Amino acid sequence: MSNWNNVERMISDPPTTLTVPNSVLNRLKLYKSGGKTYAEVLEEFMDAIPPERFLAWVRDELNRPAVPYLEARSRLGLRRD
Repeated sequence: MSNWNNVERMISDPPTTLTVPNSVLNRLKLYKSGGKTYAEVLEEFMDAIPPERFLAWVRDELNRPAVPYLEARSRLGLRRD
């Protein structure tokens, strides 16, 4: 993307602040290369997964039954003896 395109985009689509934990930012930095902006990296991720597929995954996660606390600890090998 040329510098002019960046300026044009900032005028037509002004940036906003997105607060993420440092751990997420550090992971995001691993994908940022070749002078890409964070917006370009995120757009590539969003283009790779159609919104319908992502929303179906979210729906499935929300509908998945919860695991009781003690059972979850047991599955993770955190049982108290």
